Amino acid sequence: MGKKMNDEADMKIIYETAKDVYEGKITKVSALDFLKGKTPASVSSLKMYIEIYKCMREAKCYKMGTGEVFTKFLLNSIFRDSGEEAYKKALTAVRGNSAYRESVDNAQPGLRRACIESMKECGVSFKYDNVPVAPFGPLTWNHQNDFIGLSGIDEKNNIQTRGTSRVDYTTISGDTMELNIQPAASILNVFSRLSYKAWYAIAEFVDNSTQSYISHKDVLENDAKFEKLTVYVKYDSTLNTLRITDNAYGMEIERFRDAILLDSRNEMQTGRNEFGMGLKTAASWFGNVWSVTSTQYGSDNMYMATIDIPELKKTGLNSIKIHRKNVEKLEHGTEILIEQVTKKITASRTIGKIRDLLSSMYRRDINNRNIEILFNDEPIVFEEYPVLRNFRGKTWKKELDFDVEFNDDTYNVTGFVAIMNPGSFPKSGFALFRQDRVVVGGTDCNYKPVQIFGQAQSQKSLKLFGELNMNDFPVNQAKDGFIWDDGLEDAFIETLKCNIQEYIDIADLSIKERASEEQYSEEASNELQHDVKEVIENAFSDVNEATVLDNNSAKDIEEVERKTDYQEYIDTILNSPIKEEIVGTEREYCVSISPVIKVNFKVQWAIGQKTFWIEYDCEKPDSYNVLINIDHPFFMPFSKDDQFKRVLEKFTIAFILSERQAKLSSDKEGYIPSNVIKNYMNRYLQKLAEDK
Repeated sequence: MGKKMNDEADMKIIYETAKDVYEGKITKVSALDFLKGKTPASVSSLKMYIEIYKCMREAKCYKMGTGEVFTKFLLNSIFRDSGEEAYKKALTAVRGNSAYRESVDNAQPGLRRACIESMKECGVSFKYDNVPVAPFGPLTWNHQNDFIGLSGIDEKNNIQTRGTSRVDYTTISGDTMELNIQPAASILNVFSRLSYKAWYAIAEFVDNSTQSYISHKDVLENDAKFEKLTVYVKYDSTLNTLRITDNAYGMEIERFRDAILLDSRNEMQTGRNEFGMGLKTAASWFGNVWSVTSTQYGSDNMYMATIDIPELKKTGLNSIKIHRKNVEKLEHGTEILIEQVTKKITASRTIGKIRDLLSSMYRRDINNRNIEILFNDEPIVFEEYPVLRNFRGKTWKKELDFDVEFNDDTYNVTGFVAIMNPGSFPKSGFALFRQDRVVVGGTDCNYKPVQIFGQAQSQKSLKLFGELNMNDFPVNQAKDGFIWDDGLEDAFIETLKCNIQEYIDIADLSIKERASEEQYSEEASNELQHDVKEVIENAFSDVNEATVLDNNSAKDIEEVERKTDYQEYIDTILNSPIKEEIVGTEREYCVSISPVIKVNFKVQWAIGQKTFWIEYDCEKPDSYNVLINIDHPFFMPFSKDDQFKRVLEKFTIAFILSERQAKLSSDKEGYIPSNVIKNYMNRYLQKLAEDK
């Protein structure tokens, strides 16, 4: 939770505030309120830091995390402000934390470095190895193949044994032990009725594998023989078994016992296996008999235990046997075998859903880490969704980092929002992550609150998508949803909406609306004007009196006699009222008809369902205002093409010039000889087509 604390100003203000809380100058509530917004840390992280300072002052082991930099800063500050005795207690607490982390296979060598560097900088005379270790209470395996129940380590680093162990181990033989798994093992039968889905149950196993790798990545990747983490998930319909195998760090006896013990939880409560319940609940949900085999990296011990639920229920036993054997130290990893599978994975739809949801859940592992996941021997892959680009001059993907305030707590959210192009209803929506693993999300399963996405078939529901990191939000034990029905979800939605409103608006645009905006923008208008203007200037650059059609000869062309033709022309072309919406910017052109005659045009586009393709008026002699209806049914198949719009604009200018010349050729107002427009059109189109 929260962000690593490396900035000195942030560390100082947290230290000073935690010190004031410890000394009783302010309350913890007041301290948290004071710190809000002053550091990048979330409220939950701030609570943790305040508690860690208290543990350091009291020489108590804390089962929480601080980085190497912040740990050294706290130690140095305590030495400076509170003296050597307080400093020794702080070191004792850090050593306890370090020992605890080692006991749960999550060693942090940076803590030792922080202590040694701090001791050197503070100039103390005692050695690190002589510093007491704060008690923490793990279980350990001794060299005589017996289990010893521990309550901690005393100030002289001697083991302190419990009076009565919480877990009873009995040695049956040298390499077989019996583990009491109170409460009654029959409760395992209840797990089969949990409301799991196959893909979420499988994800519990993959969580353990990937977290084991992530926690020990430095160790594994420093081994030249380790190429990458590989997790195999395979269902055998013939044998009716489900097998999950990995080459991760593996488990020694303490972690192995936690994996199968019913009432054992992960003390660290961080990472993907934070509850420590996933393996046993998911395995018991999937089948009647399941076993775990594991070897920790660098160990020569392999442990194996089998849980036979029907047999335990039948006999009423509350214990299982753990077997150990020696193996080569090169081996490491864990295998889970589930037999007598009751939730069969045979339907093609279920198999497809499992593959699809696993690819979504672990997309960051697959694409960003050295991790491969295979289901039934086929690699799981994830393809990134396409993002809208080059609209309004940018790519529509935005990084997010905001806080949700609720009930005096602050929940940090990071990630991104984007517009998908082309859109997809199944893929749109938000994938909600925790510990870099999707909790809510996947094809047809993404988070789409109606307050943001509207109805199911809306434009927003088609194109708006993103990924949000929700590490500060409480998750349910199945890790398929968040615990936020108390109003936290509403606060989250409202804050999210405020941070992505621009993207909501863009996602709400249809493809046609987006295309229209692109095509009728000022930039598009300016570019079109430049192109057409250049063509016109070149086409009419050599005009002279001889090139103009002889108006007198044109008058000899046969006239159209019928009144109906004359009236139709007046009613349609000249007098029709136009109601189209004007879009784009105005473009101006000047055409030299002769050395002394220039005709000016102001051209704009109009959109709308109209019958006629152009409208123009002559505001003063030889000055035309022109509207081109780009949405005319005849042009619609081509009107989104930029090159066609250039052709249409030149054609329109040629048409108006032809009509102008035709009117000048008539001796009767509104009456034009039949061939005149055609002749002028041929001449002007030829000029404009030459594009000199």
